[in-house]
Amino acid sequence: MRASSLLALCAILVTFRYAHADGRGDVEKKIKEAMEQYDLMDYDAAKKLLNQALQTAKKSKLDKDGVSAKAYLDLGIVDFVNGDQAGAKDAFATAASIDPKIQIDPAYKTADMAKLLDSARSGASAGGGGDTGGGDIGGPPAADCSSVKGLQHEIIDTAKGGSSLKIEALVGSDVKPVKVSIKYRPEGATDFAEVKMSASGCKYTGSIPASAFKGSLVHYYVAAYNDAGKPIAAKGSEGSPNIIEVTAPAPGSKSAPSDDEDPISGKKVVASSGGGSSGGDTSSGGEVTSSVTVGPKKQKVYLAVAGGTGFGYVSGTTEGMNPVKSCCIGSSLVVLQPEIGFFVSSKLAVGVAGRIGIPMGANLDGHATAAPGVLLRVRYALSPTGQGVRIMGQAGAGVLRNTIKLDNAMTGMDTDIVAQGPVLIGAGVGYTKALSGNISFLADFSALAAIATTSQAFASPKLNTGFGADLSLGLALGF
Repeated sequence: MRASSLLALCAILVTFRYAHADGRGDVEKKIKEAMEQYDLMDYDAAKKLLNQALQTAKKSKLDKDGVSAKAYLDLGIVDFVNGDQAGAKDAFATAASIDPKIQIDPAYKTADMAKLLDSARSGASAGGGGDTGGGDIGGPPAADCSSVKGLQHEIIDTAKGGSSLKIEALVGSDVKPVKVSIKYRPEGATDFAEVKMSASGCKYTGSIPASAFKGSLVHYYVAAYNDAGKPIAAKGSEGSPNIIEVTAPAPGSKSAPSDDEDPISGKKVVASSGGGSSGGDTSSGGEVTSSVTVGPKKQKVYLAVAGGTGFGYVSGTTEGMNPVKSCCIGSSLVVLQPEIGFFVSSKLAVGVAGRIGIPMGANLDGHATAAPGVLLRVRYALSPTGQGVRIMGQAGAGVLRNTIKLDNAMTGMDTDIVAQGPVLIGAGVGYTKALSGNISFLADFSALAAIATTSQAFASPKLNTGFGADLSLGLALGF
């Protein structure tokens, strides 16, 4: 009997060890996939995967492990880039409370981001933020109101299904809120509901209703608001909520936790057997199934369309065979630039662009009405996210055409066009900003030198040497 009991205990320990290891592997895989989406500027997908990683960590009892600290840190990075400073600081504080020495990867680190992490780390070490501990009580330890600073709340990990949950928080006199509220979102919901907390001195109390605890988890956060309705202190945020695992779901509800909810939008992911899918990014949920996130795929190819205007320095002879004299600056009123390219990495892209200049206003016969060209472009972003400022190099072949006023010409026959090329080479600087989904805004300023060659059998009249510059705005669609 004693030997069989010992064998049973060993089996339980081995099973727990392998389950723990599998849970860690799932969390690490989701974190990796999340940062791949981050590198492709799909921040919504990155946030979904990181919150799924934190759910998996909680279910695997890894919420105090370094792998959870890494997930919270990366969630803070995503929130920071999205402009959610409060959410980023809260996520950084939670990461630092688990691993006080955690650091941002140099590939994503900026001076402002590092400063925010240091500030959050100081708050976490002082007991002011990032506490992932808790229990079913939901309240901070008793405190003298005169010593309370900021908003203090003991984050709750678990709750019983079918019952309301009391939430307590302490708010210091330095906050001066107009109201303090609990924001919660049941499993399957897309929006947060609000419960206003009642005050007794510095202690605020409220309850998440029983109706919220019918699934396997609930997202919530506690926030203090000013008279403009803006949060001035919080434990958690809409972008980085606290997660309550429902340990005993109500009868008729889901009986087991699931990884199929996106904690940010409440949308679902679709399970598929095996490890492959033709419909998007996959993230493993176990040994025999994987999850396919319903959303944008990784962006590998982009299509862009931009339009703007151009000007150039001209010399030589016009297409009407008039010499260019003192006038040297011409214009190409409309320039269209379609482009298709490939993302080599989040920072580097290579594409092929067309340049179609449309000079206008010439009143002499014998000139062309368009200036076609084809360019190979290489773009390099200064930010690891691929957004913001980008530098560009370009080379190709084609014609630049600019309209100029002639010297000493007859009225009504005083405007002609100068053609330049056929070798085109240049550089530029641009800016890109993700708008929504896979759509980005583009702005480019590019310069091109047009070099005349000795053999121009296809060009009539002779092409000149000069340079031009284009300013264009447009949109890019990633696939």
